[in-house]
Amino acid sequence: MSLIARTLTLTLDRKEILHAVNFTAQPGEVTAIVGPNGSGKSSLLKALVGEHPTCGQITLNGRALSAYRPWELAALRGVLPQATVLAFPFTVLEVVRLGLAAGPDAARPEIAEEALARVDLAGYGARPYQDLSGGEQQRVQLARVLAQVWHPLRQGAPRWLFLDEPVSSLDIAHQLTVMEIARAFARAGGGVVTVMHDLNLTAMYADRVQILSKGRTAGAGPVAEVLTDKRLSEVYGCPLRLSTVPPAAGLFLLPQTARM
Repeated sequence: MSLIARTLTLTLDRKEILHAVNFTAQPGEVTAIVGPNGSGKSSLLKALVGEHPTCGQITLNGRALSAYRPWELAALRGVLPQATVLAFPFTVLEVVRLGLAAGPDAARPEIAEEALARVDLAGYGARPYQDLSGGEQQRVQLARVLAQVWHPLRQGAPRWLFLDEPVSSLDIAHQLTVMEIARAFARAGGGVVTVMHDLNLTAMYADRVQILSKGRTAGAGPVAEVLTDKRLSEVYGCPLRLSTVPPAAGLFLLPQTARM
């Protein structure tokens, strides 16, 4: 009952984006995909959910991804893209209900309000979606995805969250809120795969990490083993050191006690 991809190769506009990438994620864990801009992070996530056709093999919960029907996938996993554009004047609650309708819990309308409360948007249901800030819209979209896979386990099988840069537009408090939601989903037996830019949040919340560099895997495994000075410096092209305060540094902030 895991997500396994083998030798994924992705070509877009005759350019090879991913080069024989292997990837594994387990239920009960948060698996982060990190790397510099243009390294293929979002492309890998899209390949893993079947949005991009690839060469290679992908299995989800022991079954080939290509063997699932669309409604089966909708009941099994929720996908949060980097950005979502809505052309119609939906209310916040209507947006969340789109996810609820796609999942197997459509008969429980109260889930939509519960999902909004979980992302700290209780009472926002009647507001026009377009009137919200970018960060608020991002949290509404997360609530939509949560409503789709509200229970991390269904009939004994794990369900999955695929999140593409879920904290990119958020203030620090809501970054922590979103990452706590991801951790809670994993603790309850679900699987989480998330594209991340913030290495501190990755170190705090992820169980496993996969680093991409120019469409290839530069490291994969437990966070403490993969995030090393040497590897990060090579991948990001600048000197990086872990757990070291720069000499004569000014004030800096790291929410290191958030999970204590």
